[in-house]
Order: sequence, then structure tokens, then C-alpha cells
Amino acid sequence: MPDLRTARPRTVRPLPYKVFLFLAIVALMAALVLHSNYLISRLNNETQNLCYVLARFFAVSTFPVAEDPSLIPIFREVVGNINFPIILTDTGGIPRAWKHIGIPPAAVPDSVLQRAAETGIIPPAVKRIQDAAAKLDRRHAPIPVERLGNPGVLGMVHYGEPSLVAKLRWIPYVEFGVVFALLVFGFVGFRAIVAAEQRSLWAALAKETAHQLGTPLSSLLGWSAHLREMAAGADRTPERIEAIASEIDLDLDRLNKVAFRFSQVGSVPALKEGDLTQVVAGVVGYFRHRLPHLGHEVEIAERYEAIPRVAFHKELIEWVVENLIRNAIDAADKPRGTIEVELGWRRERREVELRVKDNGRGMTPAERRRAFSPGFSTKRRGWGLGLALARRVVREYHRGKISIVESVPGQGTTVAVALPVAPSPNPGSA
Repeated sequence: MPDLRTARPRTVRPLPYKVFLFLAIVALMAALVLHSNYLISRLNNETQNLCYVLARFFAVSTFPVAEDPSLIPIFREVVGNINFPIILTDTGGIPRAWKHIGIPPAAVPDSVLQRAAETGIIPPAVKRIQDAAAKLDRRHAPIPVERLGNPGVLGMVHYGEPSLVAKLRWIPYVEFGVVFALLVFGFVGFRAIVAAEQRSLWAALAKETAHQLGTPLSSLLGWSAHLREMAAGADRTPERIEAIASEIDLDLDRLNKVAFRFSQVGSVPALKEGDLTQVVAGVVGYFRHRLPHLGHEVEIAERYEAIPRVAFHKELIEWVVENLIRNAIDAADKPRGTIEVELGWRRERREVELRVKDNGRGMTPAERRRAFSPGFSTKRRGWGLGLALARRVVREYHRGKISIVESVPGQGTTVAVALPVAPSPNPGSA
């Protein structure tokens, strides 16, 4: 019998999901920033290349428009199709064409530009364009207009970033804000979900506690009533009293096991190889002797095949078997119920399979889908109370499988538990 005073379960340490989530978010943001910077760099390179092409074009077209003002409309038509800030200046620094600098080309007549080039007197309107060119030069060096094979600068091309680049620079910040907002809403929603799940878990744990304590307590009440009957009658032989005391000790041992099992919640149990048949038969025998005290007319049939040894935790597997049998008893809705307990060796899958079949109320397809949900129960007496914990014990602790093989409303339910066979020391053995 486990001793709660000396039992020291090894607690499962949860994985640092918050750290993983934080690192994933950082990696995502870094990827977004790098991608945005890559696009910005590529657009800037394309803009610079286009400006070099324009500079060559202007040079070939004999850019000194001061000597040939008729070329100005041609240059302005070319510049008009550009989608980024650009200013073309002549050798004297007088702007001749511009686009996307906040000053419409029609705001400064050609006559004003020509007079500024001839006299050197810069009016305020032209000064604003020159200031805009100086501002562009602070981010990108101007490109000189030079004719191949003929030294000397014919003019300058001042350019800035396309509007798309400016928008791209804000994308990481916008994305960061969206991600941050989603994280805040997700965190608040997650906390609400966790709180609701915790409330559901506590309710389910309370139900499961009552479910587990119900059998030994009902049995103890029955033995107490039997002792009172003995005290009032003549059947008070020492042998009879000793037999009842032994049964009471079994129920007390069962209560201690229930407390021990709940103390193991959240810990990693140590598995040991053993005879699963003995454990299942012990649980069946315990219930068979107490069926009269549970108020059910139920017959339990057993069938055990020869099986290999299995690695399991005795108390937790007993818990699973008790849950299945107790649920089968609670599902009884006929004058005489039948429960079939089968234990077999599935050689092709190298698994030992336990099946518990009843002829009780059964489950609808919707109930079957939710049967393993924590706290799910169709009514006070029915399937579902302990299946969530049973699944955790089987799947997480024993690397096994548990499933509802069949369930038909009004005909009964069959639940199967499969545990992997312990590795054989002799590879040639079964």
C-alpha cells in the first residue's frame, strides 16, 4: 500500500512556451525587417540606376538648356513619367525640370528660370527648388551629367526615394504594432480561456474525486449496516467479524490509494514490468464483492489470454481499470446488466489490449466525440467522468492508446486500452 508520507513524486516541469513564443515573435519581426530592408535597398538601387540612365540621356541630348531652351519641354516630358522626387539642374545650379518635390512645374515659368540663369539673381520660387535639391543631396549624392569622351559636367541629377520606399520603411513598425495588438488580445483571451479551463478542471477534479471515493465509501456504509445487524442478532462469531474487518481494511486501503493517485497528478510515474492480468483481475474482484452494496444487478464476466509482461504503474493502471468498470456499472440501465472484461495479446501490433464492454445506455455520436473532454458527463450516472484522466494516464504516462471502439445508444459501449509490450531481453522470443 503506498505511503503518502514518504511518496515524493517527481513533478513535471512545463516547457518554457513563453520563451519559445517570444523567440518566435522576435524571429518573425527580424525576418520582416530584413525583408523590408531588402526591398528598400533594391528599389533604391533601381532608382539610382534609372537616374544614371537619365543622366546619360540628358548628356547625349546636349543638356545645356541655357543654350537651347527648346529642349526644356522634352526634358520635362521625360521627367513627368518618373515616380520619385527628381530635380534637373544646369551647370549654374538653376533647376530646369522637377517632379514630386511638392512644387508644381507650372508654378515657376520658364522665363523666370531663364532670367535667373542669365542674371544670377535667384527669386524665392527658384530658391525653394534649390533648397529641395539640397535636401535630396543629403540622402543621395547627385549624379553628374557627363558626355562620354568629352570631359566636363553639363548638369546635375538630384533624386530621392520613391514614395513606395517611404511606405515600406513604415511596414515593420505597422506590422510590429499589429502583432503587438494581437498579442495583447491573445494574451487576454488566453488568460480568460485558462481561467475557464481551470474552473472546469476543478469541477471535473471534484467530480472525479467523488467518483473515486464513491465505491469504497458505499462499501463501508454497507459493512457498517451489516455490523449493526450482527450486533442485534446472534451471528457474532469471531470468524464473521474478522471477515468483515478484512473487507473494511480493503476499502480503507482503496481510500488510501485514491489519495495517493491524486497526489501523483502532475508527476512522472516510474513504470515497472509486471503481470497486467493480476492487476485487472484484482480490480474486477474488488468490484464483484461490492456490487450488492452499489445497488446494481450487474454480472461481470472475465476472459484472460496468456499475455507478455507490460511496463506500467500499478496504482495508475488500477485507476484506469476502476474508471472503466465503474463507468460501465453506472451506465447500467437494464434490470440485469452485463460487463465483459477481456485481456488479450495483439501480436501483430505488439500490444496488450484490455476491453471493457457493457450493455448499458450507450452514447450518441456527439457524446462519443466529447467523452474524453475533462468534466464531460451526460448525467449524474453515465460515461465520461474519468475518461479524461484515464486517457492522460494511458497516453502520456504509458505511451499507450485508449479509445471507444463501439457505442450504440440503448445497447452499450466498448472501451479499449492498448499498452505496448515491454522489450524482450531475447530478440528471438515472442
